[in-house]
Amino acid sequence: MRILFLGSGEFGQPTLELLAKEHDLVGVVTSPDRPAGRNRSDTPTPIGAWAEKHGVPLFKTDNVNADEFVQKIDNLSPDAVVVIAFGQKLSVDFIGNRPTINLHASLLPRWRGAAPINAAIVHGDTKSGVSVITLAEKMDAGLILGQHSTVIAPTETAGELHDRLALLGPALILEVLSGDFSGELQDEGKVTYAPKMSRNDAKLDLSQSAIEVSNAIRGYSPWPGCHLTIVGDDCKIIRAIPKESNGEIGEVLEDGTIAVGDGSIEILDLKPSGGKMMTWKDFCNGRSVKAGSCCEVPE
Repeated sequence: MRILFLGSGEFGQPTLELLAKEHDLVGVVTSPDRPAGRNRSDTPTPIGAWAEKHGVPLFKTDNVNADEFVQKIDNLSPDAVVVIAFGQKLSVDFIGNRPTINLHASLLPRWRGAAPINAAIVHGDTKSGVSVITLAEKMDAGLILGQHSTVIAPTETAGELHDRLALLGPALILEVLSGDFSGELQDEGKVTYAPKMSRNDAKLDLSQSAIEVSNAIRGYSPWPGCHLTIVGDDCKIIRAIPKESNGEIGEVLEDGTIAVGDGSIEILDLKPSGGKMMTWKDFCNGRSVKAGSCCEVPE
């Protein structure tokens, strides 16, 4: 089958690699290079870098729906289009009559939107997965063509779940491409939304319960990242789990946990500003963190 792939984020790379092996990959469409890194030099998307490395025809555009671009794609005569983490809405003219499918990182209709992986962990979901859907006028509202699910581990971060879900995509996409593209309507009564994140979303509320605080820490790790000021150090908290100890909010307790609104959190990993990721034990050993020390959310 002649496949056209549209994507920018690294979530789609495992699927792209398998499609290149199993089908005729006629082209890859991605976003233009953007300034990145300390030097702010123009850097290709992960998908663009892969296509360039492997000699796959590559098209970079900010407007996939421009008439001249649509004509260029029509000339490739793809049998189907696969869209993963692309970031641009496709027009009716672009889609045409060819099957166009999207891999979404949730068990739709739960968590439509830009940040489904983060939302699943922040809200305490016990499972997640990937869905392949048709494209629709309403975001992520297409017919469900297939789903694979997985259990979310109690200490798993959004970054770790992202990588696991990316690996569930390839087999599911191949399964859907081998079928007849018939699907099921989503239950609109069960829809939840996961809007695009900002740094402000990751500001911790230590008055919440231990479960809510630890879920937020894992759900916003590695980005935007939840921060605490601990003995004067601004630390990004990578991973934490809930405990039952109680004390004054923000206080380091005798058992080494930090008291929150209901219970306490045990920090497993953190990254001090300018330092490397380390365990809570190693952090405390290198600094004067004692029972009674106070942790605060930076402004």
